[in-house]
Amino acid sequence: MENEKALDRVLKQLAEDVRLFIELSLQEPDTSWDEWLKLSTRNTPVRCWEMKGCGKVDCPAFLNKEGRCWLIAGTMCEGRIKGEFALKYKSCTECNVYRESIFVDPVTEIYEHVLTLVHSFRTTQSKLRAQATKDPLTGLYNRAYFNEVIMNEMQRAKRYGNSFSIVMLDVDNFKWINDCYGHIFGDKILRDCAEILTRSVRASDVLVRFGGDEFVIVMPEGDIERCQEMVERIKSNVDEWNTRLANPDYSLSLSAGCANYSQGMDIMSVLKEADEKMYREKRASGSEM
Repeated sequence: MENEKALDRVLKQLAEDVRLFIELSLQEPDTSWDEWLKLSTRNTPVRCWEMKGCGKVDCPAFLNKEGRCWLIAGTMCEGRIKGEFALKYKSCTECNVYRESIFVDPVTEIYEHVLTLVHSFRTTQSKLRAQATKDPLTGLYNRAYFNEVIMNEMQRAKRYGNSFSIVMLDVDNFKWINDCYGHIFGDKILRDCAEILTRSVRASDVLVRFGGDEFVIVMPEGDIERCQEMVERIKSNVDEWNTRLANPDYSLSLSAGCANYSQGMDIMSVLKEADEKMYREKRASGSEM
């Protein structure tokens, strides 16, 4: 009877944890997964570094108080880096830390298998979303994600009367860069531009590789003045990059255009306005290639 009560209690807890995971998995931030993992492992903390007296400070599991080492990618067991759980399953399940923690009784073992399966689902979900929304060259968001963000910002503008700003940027003379220095160098320029822009934007801004050598920044609750301040910050960081490169034959520059969206406006007209301003600046500087 006591065993049946214990089993019933564990199954109810498992059902609750899985239900909570489904709810949290609908949220975009990775913090939702971290929150679920903390809640689902609150009763059985497993600290491999503590159990083994480990001193590998570079291991991502070191001093980790919530996660299980077998669910953490890149652990440094046996003196070498381990991959994700699916790749290190055999070695982890043979480890005494795993065995002492999980093979306590059949219920605990089943619970941990479900937890691991859920973790695998979440990891796969994150990978698929990254593939669908991230540009593989620069690591920035891509145009598909931009379309999602624009729809969300338009809904916010309609609901709360907010406005938002669009900044369009283009690498000057990019075709000339590829022709003179090659596409590998051209790719490096795009990655460096992504790094410069990432350092220049606010945490609330959304930075996108729009296509080719063109980038877009969505500034929630922005205005033209803030746009101009951002553009000046970007150009200052570009100047710093040029100083560090110190190449007398090449100097990086970006052209930019800003436009504001308010409730009821045509978003395509706003994008066109930003694009036209960007090309006006490009023509004025004589860098239309």
